[in-house]
Amino acid sequence: MRDLGFWQAFLSLDLPPRKARDVLERLGPQCVSYEDLQTSPALDRELKSKLPPATKLPVGIQVAELDDDRFPECLKLVRDPVPAFMFRGTLPPPEASCVAIVGTRKASTYGRAVARKLASQLAESGVTIVSGGAHGIDAEAHEGALSVGGKTIAVLGSGLDKLYPAANRSLFSRIAESGAIVSQFALGTKPHYWRFPIRNFVIAGMCHAVIVVEAPEGSGSLQTAHIAADEGRHVFATPAAFDNDSHRGSFRLINDGATLLYDANQLLTALGLERKETKQKEILLSEIQERILARLTKEPELADNLSEEMGVSPGIMLSELTNLELEGLIARAAGGYVRL
Repeated sequence: MRDLGFWQAFLSLDLPPRKARDVLERLGPQCVSYEDLQTSPALDRELKSKLPPATKLPVGIQVAELDDDRFPECLKLVRDPVPAFMFRGTLPPPEASCVAIVGTRKASTYGRAVARKLASQLAESGVTIVSGGAHGIDAEAHEGALSVGGKTIAVLGSGLDKLYPAANRSLFSRIAESGAIVSQFALGTKPHYWRFPIRNFVIAGMCHAVIVVEAPEGSGSLQTAHIAADEGRHVFATPAAFDNDSHRGSFRLINDGATLLYDANQLLTALGLERKETKQKEILLSEIQERILARLTKEPELADNLSEEMGVSPGIMLSELTNLELEGLIARAAGGYVRL
C-alpha cells in the first residue's frame, strides 16, 4: 500500500486517469512513499518538476486505491477508473448498493422535497445515497439519508480540506460521521468550476443507478446521467409539471431513454432489492390540515384559492400550509402547493 504522502504528491500532478494508471504501472509496487516518487527513474523529469514539496498532512484522511478491497466495485468496472481517491469517514462495503441523486443547485421547493423523500426511502432500505454536496438537490439528498440514519457519500470537486460550498461544512461533517466525503483530487485543490464535470465521472461510476430529480437544460447533473447510461447503469428522472423549465433537462433524459421514476419501490425492484418497511411516525393533523390534504393534488393550487374555498383566513391558511410543508406532506411549486 502506498502511503498518504505518495498519493498527495501523485494526485497533485492532475493526470488524466488513463495516464495516471500508466505512470503507476511504470513506477511499480516498490514505489510507495513521497521519497520513492521523488527518486524513481520511472518518473520523467517534467513530472518530477511538478511534484509539490513534502508537507505535514492532516490526520483522518485515508486513501482507497484501485486494487484496494475498499475501492467500490462499481467504480472498478468503469472504462476509465481513477487510480485512487482520498476520503474521510467510512466507505460502505464494495458490494453495497449505491444510488446517486443529483439535480440543480437552484432547486424548487418541490424538487427539494422529492430529493429528500426519495433519499430517505432508499436509505431506509439499505441503499447508500451518493451526491455532490452542492446546494439544492444534492444537499437535500444527503439530508434525506441522514434523517433516517442511513449512509451517504459526498463526492467533491475539490480537495478534502477545501470543502465547497463552505456553507455546507456542518453537512459535510455529518456525512463523514454517517458515511464518507470523497475526492479524487489532492489536498489543497481549490474548487475550480472545471473540476466538477470531472468529479461527475466518480459520482456516476460509484453507483448502480442515477436519479435526476430536477435539472434544467445545461445542468451538470445531466452529464452525470449520460455517463451512467454509457456505463450501462440505470438512469431515472422524476416527474414534474409539463411547463416547468427547471425540469426540461430531465424531460430530455426521458426522451433519450431514461426511466420515469414515480416511486422508490420502482428503483429498488430494478436493483433487485426489497423495500424495508419502517414504522412511520404518527402525524396528528388538524381538521383544516386534513381538508387541505384531501384537496391538494400533483397540480399546484394557490393558497388564496384554498383559503376562499375552505372559508379560512389567509393568515391561518398560510400557517397550516407551512406546518404541512414542514412535515413533508406538501411542497410549494409554481407559486402554489402540491401534495407529495
